[in-house]
Amino acid sequence: MAEDLQHLIDKIKAEAVDKANAEASKILSEAKNKAAQIVKDAEAEAKAKLEKADKDSQAYAERSEKTLQQAARDVVLAVSQGVEKAVLGVLALNVDKTLTPELLQQILLMLASSYAGKAATVSLSENDAKKLASFVSGEFQKKLGAGVDIQSDSGIFAGFRLSFENGKVSQEWTNAAIADALSAILRPALAKAVQQAIKS
Repeated sequence: MAEDLQHLIDKIKAEAVDKANAEASKILSEAKNKAAQIVKDAEAEAKAKLEKADKDSQAYAERSEKTLQQAARDVVLAVSQGVEKAVLGVLALNVDKTLTPELLQQILLMLASSYAGKAATVSLSENDAKKLASFVSGEFQKKLGAGVDIQSDSGIFAGFRLSFENGKVSQEWTNAAIADALSAILRPALAKAVQQAIKS
């Protein structure tokens, strides 16, 4: 009977150990699975964060590049406008200096040949009207072969405006008109020079 009892105790012990081992294996397996899932989730989250950081850095780099390009365009535009303004200012100043009374006389005589026989009005700055009054009413009128009216115009700084048929036909030889005509010719050349300077 003692042997049967011992056998029963050993059997109960073995079953308890087996059950404990099975339970321990199950807990260990669940822990491994849970740990693996945590690692997998952490890796996925890290990957997502890296991808987002990569996209954010690319977007930032693109924005920065666009901002730099815009800033460069703004600088080039500001410089080219400054250069154009300086060149056109020098041009206007030189036109003013070039339109001497002597040159105005030569241009008026040249135009008198083209408009011979037509009465004319010559508009000049107050200063030039005083200097050229005798020339206009003398040599110019003689070559024109018709009546001439001399007017001073406060809107003219240098040069003159020659008009016929009560202003229906006119020739503008003022500093402003000449500077505008020359600047229209120069602007494309200035733009080309600025573009070449940017490329080199």
